[in-house]
Amino acid sequence: PSVSISLVPSSSQPSPSCLLCSLMDFCPAQLQLRWFQGQQELSGRVVATDLVPNGNWTYQLLVLLETASGAGSAWS
Repeated sequence: PSVSISLVPSSSQPSPSCLLCSLMDFCPAQLQLRWFQGQQELSGRVVATDLVPNGNWTYQLLVLLETASGAGSAWS
């Protein structure tokens, strides 16, 4: 499996606003990805693609976390 996390700039906001986790070439298909800040799960701001089969018995998944911006934010 291959995992990468990258910062994605927003087209609607001046500050970076998304973290993208790319999961590639994994098997079996049962996989769970969760975002945490400290010990708190960040479930309300998560968007994921459907599980995509690669055609060679492996899968891929993209999971995007919309980060908070502004004063006092851990992401600013």
